[in-house]
Amino acid sequence: MKRALKLLGLTFLGLILIAALWVASQWPALSAFPGLPGAYEAKELCSCLFVEGRTQPECEAFIRQTVVPIDRRDFDMSGRAVTVTALWTTRSARYVGPRDGCVLDPD
Repeated sequence: MKRALKLLGLTFLGLILIAALWVASQWPALSAFPGLPGAYEAKELCSCLFVEGRTQPECEAFIRQTVVPIDRRDFDMSGRAVTVTALWTTRSARYVGPRDGCVLDPD
């Protein structure tokens, strides 16, 4: 019985070590994730509003996703910009013209 518990403990420790090594090797991609939902929503809302010319309620209904909660959306209609806060990060997109549409502001 003691031997089985020791083997189970070593197996569990090995799995934890493998998971930690995988996280360490994938850290650049994993650390970029929190900015993605806000950036996606800011860019899509900006394009919907200022490129397609839809109304704000239409765009919010079209873009709404339920996987990641969005904390805040700010619309600057005169400056043609949208700012979205999600997962503790804030991202903005602005309309630059008919050829390029909306672009994300650099971090």
